[in-house]
Amino acid sequence: MKFYRLQLTALLAASTLVAVDTSANAESLEARVEAASKKLAAACGADVKKFCGQVSMGEGRLVLCMMAHEDKLDSKCDVALYEASRNLERALDRVEQAADACWPDIEKHCTETAPGGGRVAQCLTAKKASLSQSCQTVVSKFPVKN
Repeated sequence: MKFYRLQLTALLAASTLVAVDTSANAESLEARVEAASKKLAAACGADVKKFCGQVSMGEGRLVLCMMAHEDKLDSKCDVALYEASRNLERALDRVEQAADACWPDIEKHCTETAPGGGRVAQCLTAKKASLSQSCQTVVSKFPVKN
């Protein structure tokens, strides 16, 4: 079984957990997951229909079905799966770094902030002056919302 397919499965599962907005990069992660989903749908749509058309969505069943048929997948689907796994891995790495650097500050300054929609990131940005140095460094790299 190809490593990146297993990696993609783990990353998609993890993305569900981190997308609760424990860091400012959650929005970025959500956007990456959405973009990856669209790219995979375009590149793998025929294979999904052919091999997994009867599979119920949810709980990773579709990914597991695709993994079971990996030796039959079109090359463009294969490439899209690899690219999606790499992009999601990079995004999750940034989320993990931000959570590691800022978790004490999130607990101290943003516990009343509802997760999702970048609100925790906004809270950290608003309180940047009172954050730890490591968190300030991470917050300074947050994308600026227009």
